[in-house]
Amino acid sequence: MRRLPHGQGGRLLGRPINSRLGVASGPLLNSKWVEGYARLGFDILTYATVRSAYRPAHGLPNIRPVDNLEQAAVVSRRSAINGNTTIAISLGEPSMEPAVWRKDVRRARERKGPGQLLIVSVMGSSVPGGDMESLIEDYARCAGWAAQSGADAIEVHLATPNPLSEQLQMICENVPLSAHILYRVRTTVAVPVLAKLGAFRTPRLLHETATKLAPWASGFVLVHGLTRRVVDDKGAAAFEGPGRERAEIVGAQTFEVASRQVEELLAWRKAGAWDRAILAVGGISTVERATWLIHEGADAALVATAALFDPLIATRFRQALSTAVA
Repeated sequence: MRRLPHGQGGRLLGRPINSRLGVASGPLLNSKWVEGYARLGFDILTYATVRSAYRPAHGLPNIRPVDNLEQAAVVSRRSAINGNTTIAISLGEPSMEPAVWRKDVRRARERKGPGQLLIVSVMGSSVPGGDMESLIEDYARCAGWAAQSGADAIEVHLATPNPLSEQLQMICENVPLSAHILYRVRTTVAVPVLAKLGAFRTPRLLHETATKLAPWASGFVLVHGLTRRVVDDKGAAAFEGPGRERAEIVGAQTFEVASRQVEELLAWRKAGAWDRAILAVGGISTVERATWLIHEGADAALVATAALFDPLIATRFRQALSTAVA
């Protein structure tokens, strides 16, 4: 971009920012992606989730366009346009080796511009036979490395399967475990800590979880995505391989669910339950959706699918706010 519209400014996590639109964890795989999207006017940049050891991605295909229907997400053959892209992601939480990503986070910090915030998303890993303490320690280890490498804030990825549970459960659904992880991270790093949450079954569960995690978090990032069964037009699993019957659904068609949960959290904050930043994610596929969430009280709007399919959305977001002010 030769000339970006001026952002409306603001503050997030105690830091000044040019605008309140950014990229959620996922698209920014390394410092080159961070630099590219920073130049496009995305001012909150989330470095894709990193781990304490190298993990490869699942085999191709691992991203497919879908229609999010009532019983399952069904692979779609048509190309979605006009802010209606929805995709299923089956990547397997990959990560570069720590020696690689730690150096690369330093490069990412150098390549972002003034008024831009670099968040690094981290995830703990469980070893065979490992217990809760080893998982907590691994989260803290990754967070410490990310902070040492120059992260302005740490996103603790809790919207991921709980490796210690025999049932299908996200870590954020286990409140005691989530609280212990956030406490250990919070006491390990000196930068703000964000808790990344998934979709909850009821508003009460969301409120109770946020209330119990708030003492150890500077804010919340939600909603990560919707975990659903993904099939092709014949009803067969869309992704080949064991354990890939279900995948994360992200993009435009998740907005109704995601925005409702963001609104619930905003309402509880307004009621005085706690005072923490709320970074809205999930189906923010248009400038109108982003500006609406900001107007409702979200401290930031983060996009992922839109960043990939509509990389100029940040420019239009800045322009829309400038026009509104004028």
